[in-house]
Amino acid sequence: MFFAQIRAVGCALPPYIVTNDELATHMDTSDTWIRERSGIVERRRVADGVGTSHLAIEASQQALQQAGLKGEDLDLILASTLSPDYYFPGIGVQIQHGLGCRNIPAIDLRAQCSGFSWGLATADAFMRTGRYKRVLLVGAEIHSRILELSNRNRNFSVLFGDGAGAAILETQTGEEVPTAQNCIRGLIDHEMGTDGSCAEMLYLRRPGNAGEPTFQDLGEVRSEASLAHMDGQQVFKHAVTRMCAVMETLLTRNGLRPADLDLVIPHQANLRITEMLRRKFDLPEEKVVSNIHKYGNTTAATLPLCMVDAQADGRLAPGKLVATVTFGAGFTWGANLLRW
Repeated sequence: MFFAQIRAVGCALPPYIVTNDELATHMDTSDTWIRERSGIVERRRVADGVGTSHLAIEASQQALQQAGLKGEDLDLILASTLSPDYYFPGIGVQIQHGLGCRNIPAIDLRAQCSGFSWGLATADAFMRTGRYKRVLLVGAEIHSRILELSNRNRNFSVLFGDGAGAAILETQTGEEVPTAQNCIRGLIDHEMGTDGSCAEMLYLRRPGNAGEPTFQDLGEVRSEASLAHMDGQQVFKHAVTRMCAVMETLLTRNGLRPADLDLVIPHQANLRITEMLRRKFDLPEEKVVSNIHKYGNTTAATLPLCMVDAQADGRLAPGKLVATVTFGAGFTWGANLLRW
């Protein structure tokens, strides 16, 4: 029987740090205002000339190095981003070329903040066929170039940062697959969901092909049509509801109580959402990973960045039973259960 196991993780973080105080020079906000509403203290910003694919390749190279592998050893690439270098193609093909891989398939997943979670589920499905032995999963984002540092976009632009994370998954074989009850390391279970009726509560309308006669006109470059829109109250409410529900489903299906988990890695959207999830399942702070204060919301990159940090501080160690849980635009949501 075939199953997937995470062998290594890597990350790429731009060196330039944007503090809340710096944002306050561009709009009516303050360090206190941002901290109280999001838990964010700083975030990263790429330099001119750096693209999303560059961050993705850097994170992938680090993960490959950790695993003792080269690009040519990979059988499949799964890449998730809502901020690709180009409208098309996606960043998967750029990663494939940049790593010097063989002509393997490179698939882009569009699930926004749930992208890495869905990528784990997708990689697991491919690998259980036995055909794909080593899979690279990447989440990478550059938000800074689509954010307007102004009062009209303030509630959105203070939340997001740039960064990338990657994981190398390797197929294992055995007479049984990992479960919540045995001690076999690997991916155990996944749950995914969407509600497209809420798509316009969190979206970027233009440029695009939503029915307008042009892909983008010059007037829209300076208009609110080209700014990301978020109904903050609705997004917050749905995020808490969906993240709690999808985690409950995963636990129930696998015969687990929250206390059975060694670690929970939630999407880093807002510290208040993370805290509500933690209290809902009565988890101690040390069991819930949070790094939003350092990086802000990096969308598809939040889960692997948390994995890198948790591995560095010793909380994510071999044999640990881990749950991830995400929520993003679409709306999309997901959860994964794995033994590290």
